[in-house]
Amino acid sequence: MSLTRRTLLAASGAGAVAVGGAACGSGGAMDPSVPLDIDVADADLSGSIALLTPDFVGDDRAVLDDDVIAPFAKRTGVDVSVDQVDWNKLNEKISTGIAGGIIADVIMTGVGWTQPFAEKGIFAEIPADFIEGLGYDESVLVSTRYDGRYYSLPQALDLRFIGFHPELLEKRGIDSPPESLDELAQAAEELTGDGVVGLDFLSGSAGSARQAFVFLLYAFGGTMFSDDGMAPRLHEEPGRLALQWMLDCMDTGAIDYSIQAAEGQPSPFQQKTAAMSLVSTGNWPTWQTMTPDLCEKGAVGTFLLPSGVDADPVMFQGGTFISISSLSKNKDAAAAFMKHMLDPDILGKASAATGKVPPTPDIPETDGIRSNLLMTFGLDNLPYAGATEGGSAAYMEVRGNLDGIVETCLTGRATVDQTLADMKKLCDGAISRI
Repeated sequence: MSLTRRTLLAASGAGAVAVGGAACGSGGAMDPSVPLDIDVADADLSGSIALLTPDFVGDDRAVLDDDVIAPFAKRTGVDVSVDQVDWNKLNEKISTGIAGGIIADVIMTGVGWTQPFAEKGIFAEIPADFIEGLGYDESVLVSTRYDGRYYSLPQALDLRFIGFHPELLEKRGIDSPPESLDELAQAAEELTGDGVVGLDFLSGSAGSARQAFVFLLYAFGGTMFSDDGMAPRLHEEPGRLALQWMLDCMDTGAIDYSIQAAEGQPSPFQQKTAAMSLVSTGNWPTWQTMTPDLCEKGAVGTFLLPSGVDADPVMFQGGTFISISSLSKNKDAAAAFMKHMLDPDILGKASAATGKVPPTPDIPETDGIRSNLLMTFGLDNLPYAGATEGGSAAYMEVRGNLDGIVETCLTGRATVDQTLADMKKLCDGAISRI
């Protein structure tokens, strides 16, 4: 299959897929259905490639330049330029690049982005035997596939679970983490009072309302889409239970929708006005800077989100994934650079800088990783990281509108029934335009 300009414009016109233009190297565009050659010898590589990334911002950029790119450039002679863009503008950036036929050779996106771009033929297939040889847990590979083939690989994970202040639970006589969502709701209610809310689930310090809903959806045994991605499932009974659980907790005061932290200020959990909170591994650098006492051993406890259906607990998986553009004119070098970024030594250096979790615990241990309690908890529980966004080629269009639908329910502007119907309508419309 060849990727024509018409195909590219159609991808952009779908309104979902976004942008990321940068210069390409030498060579020619490839058929997306032909797997990359991952094993080209360094001596046969040349030219230049471009990397599009929303990560490695601020001080982390020096790590990307000096510890990730420089060793690769020295070893292969391939020049790597970087196009850095904010996460909020990444989709638009990629879409503009697609429409213009100019897009980075190596593209870093998020969970749920792979299927939409793979369906449009924008991402090149990655050989299955290469991925299987990495030994990654299946939980971190679910989001990398489209139509049974691999089109991305996780480079850094942003995992989410529940954090708690041990002294506040002890004060209320709670001596062990909840083992079900009913127990979590009861504990949150008991912890509420005296200026403290039991559970901060919605302030946004660890994700949006959409992601909070998806996390609960999986805890109640649901999923967002059918296996083939062509039918919505989020509006079914587990979705109803997820919405109702949040509403019930809000009714008792155990979740306070209104609590927020001013921009640049510590979250309610950091201020200890929330006894428990949805936390993200990406919160750790912020804690180190703003509330370093939380980073001391034993200061914060953690547990996975309990199941609502007598099953295993779950962990939410966000993160950054690497793909190779099918338009790359230097695909061998792009594939070699992707392989380089997944080298255990490079993963360890990148994780120490960004605070994000490597997709495998098989990396050299460093002081930065060892002392990061959120990262070590995430690594220890990777097999439970099954709550993920996406699963449909239509998801980029759904993603942008689902937040508002969940918010209408949480703010009382729509009933649960109306919210579920709106979710289905949104998904059906997006799927019909694939």
